[in-house]
Amino acid sequence: DLSSGGTEASRREIRKELSAMTGEKDLVLRLLVLVALIWAALVGVSIDKEVRARQLKHPEAYSPYSDTLPALGCFLGMLVAQLIFRQIFDPVARAMIPKKPRWGPGVWGAKVTRCCDSVFKCAYYASVTIWCFALLRDEPFLPRVLGGSGETRFCWTDYPLQAVSPQLRRFYLLAVGYHLSEVVMLLLEVRHPDFWEMLLHHGVACSLVCYSYLLNYVRIGSLVLLLHGATDVFIYLSKAIVDTPNTRCTIASYFALVAAYAWFRIFAFPVAIMRSAWVESVKEAGGSIFGWGYMNFALFLLFLLHMYWFGLILKIGTHFRKTGQAKDLQSNLSSLELKKQS
Repeated sequence: DLSSGGTEASRREIRKELSAMTGEKDLVLRLLVLVALIWAALVGVSIDKEVRARQLKHPEAYSPYSDTLPALGCFLGMLVAQLIFRQIFDPVARAMIPKKPRWGPGVWGAKVTRCCDSVFKCAYYASVTIWCFALLRDEPFLPRVLGGSGETRFCWTDYPLQAVSPQLRRFYLLAVGYHLSEVVMLLLEVRHPDFWEMLLHHGVACSLVCYSYLLNYVRIGSLVLLLHGATDVFIYLSKAIVDTPNTRCTIASYFALVAAYAWFRIFAFPVAIMRSAWVESVKEAGGSIFGWGYMNFALFLLFLLHMYWFGLILKIGTHFRKTGQAKDLQSNLSSLELKKQS
């Protein structure tokens, strides 16, 4: 049968192209993960001495390490809550995502699990983003691009001796625990095609939120969390419904995602956050900024990932326009079957 032979040859070519592209991308990502890991470890080794010196010199501004213990509770709570939610929401997700003939059991199962996780994370980010904005809306360091009336240069006023309100401290410790759970969940799960880019993102984000709390980068850090959370609401909403037959909801969530991503991560992140961390920090706080190099390196890596993912988001729209099919090209779970067949 010539047609079946041609189809099989075409599949082999697709598998070869997919494998080559994935291999090159993963090599670059592995190198970036290695560099980030080594640099973060070097900062982590020296951070204890710096923090203890600040605690001794200014005990009123720097709380003891024991105050971070709630973050471990948040970490365990988030880990258990997400696993329990999977079991509870699984029947609903299977009803939302009818199995297509071209999907093997592994692909369908992965899509159902992604739907469960996405609903959980969408609810989490919606809640914490509202909470964060309520805490920051009257602060002088919340800029107009994020809904405030202040300026980001105030993130560095009196640094590092900045008072942190109990509410903002609780929010930040929850964020520390959540990001730790994200890293652990990624390492425990079956590896998906986007493993290395997600490991780079989660690792960098986790180190940033942990170090920023210990070094009292809480003002600029809270802006980063607010900005990312506002985008993640639409990211995970889109991921939750991308495989459902409800095309109208999928299209609406896609355009909301493009708008939120373009504003917060492509415009506001470099213009407000990166500029403040790179330029305003030196002008306002002088040369006493411990970990300044790693902080800016990590923010730059996040921005590179933002640009890469925004390109994929636009490509998703092009793919839908040509084929009429919505597909998450970032996770690309359907390629799991191609890998098994190769």
